[in-house]
Amino acid sequence: EEIYQNSYFEDLLTKYEKLVFSICYRMTNNYFDAQDLTQETFISVYKVMESFDEKNEKAYITRVATNKCLDHLKRAERRTMPSEDEAHRLIQQRSKLWK
Repeated sequence: EEIYQNSYFEDLLTKYEKLVFSICYRMTNNYFDAQDLTQETFISVYKVMESFDEKNEKAYITRVATNKCLDHLKRAERRTMPSEDEAHRLIQQRSKLWK
């Protein structure tokens, strides 16, 4: 059973790694983030191998990749959004420059 799962996982990796990377790269526009997200996608797939539905493997893997990227982008957006206090401070700094 475990040998079959490992062999099947290697097949999935060989079959879909480039597709998953291209999805992640298109969504993030960052090579290194795409590499990390590809790895995270396959780790998630590996964790559910016992209950994995082999019929819809491509759809499942691409959905996991898309969700990983969306989560990554949401986290990145939250990190770059200034707080309200920070926004007020920036506006005050700029208004002083314009005077």
